[in-house]
Amino acid sequence: MIVKTRGSFDNDITQLQELLSLRLTDKQRFLIEREIRFLRSGEKGEKDSAYYIDYYLGKSKNWAVIHDLRLSFFGQTAQIDHVLINRFLEVYVLETKNYAYSVKINPDGEFLVSHNGKYHSIESPIEQNERHIFLLKKAIDHYQMMPTRLGIPIPASFNTLVLVSPTSRVIRPPKNQFDTSRVIKSDQAIDTIMKEVDKNVGILGITKMISPETLAETATKLSQLHQPISFNYKAKFNIFETAGQREHNPPSPSQRKGFEQSGKSYYCI
Repeated sequence: MIVKTRGSFDNDITQLQELLSLRLTDKQRFLIEREIRFLRSGEKGEKDSAYYIDYYLGKSKNWAVIHDLRLSFFGQTAQIDHVLINRFLEVYVLETKNYAYSVKINPDGEFLVSHNGKYHSIESPIEQNERHIFLLKKAIDHYQMMPTRLGIPIPASFNTLVLVSPTSRVIRPPKNQFDTSRVIKSDQAIDTIMKEVDKNVGILGITKMISPETLAETATKLSQLHQPISFNYKAKFNIFETAGQREHNPPSPSQRKGFEQSGKSYYCI
């Protein structure tokens, strides 16, 4: 069952395209165009992953699907691409990455992407997803969202997967140096998950199983923690004057405050 559908970057891309019609510095134009490419790439990756998830689990009563869940909890924020929950309260948190060509993972667990024939280091999506799970657990415990049996909360288990495009090349180190089994192609995700669930069924047993109604209720409560955000792109790219002027002046203190209140946790002058 699909509890929350995937969001869209259409409004963000439209805002950014409108900014390109203004008089900008070369640097501002470059940054805005890069932001548009980033949003389009991210949206394509999430859309592709959501397609495979919804195709297999969208009508299942044994799974609840939450797309695009943004949590903000005690000053910490997590933007989670997909959350899958089954009737055994196995929670799969999926992070989608749409690498254009290839991604290399070295023996130290460092991720590198190919660009112009060279590899460049990027943030580890495995570590990123672990932070998402950490915050998700805190929110679930704080709001006591897990169903109970005989007055005792039924514990959930959390699993992480990083999904990459089916057309991406993943260069992996030997398994004994760094385990990359949690990094898989998006079209293989459901098959991988189902095989894991089949292995766990005998361990979990039916004593932990909840009803489809309880699953739907639990997932709905979790989806209600979603806090959407809208970005002030003019503030982000230091654009504060009229369209007929050079718009590259730094923001005033009041404008910076407005930008911070828009949901962005940092400001770079």
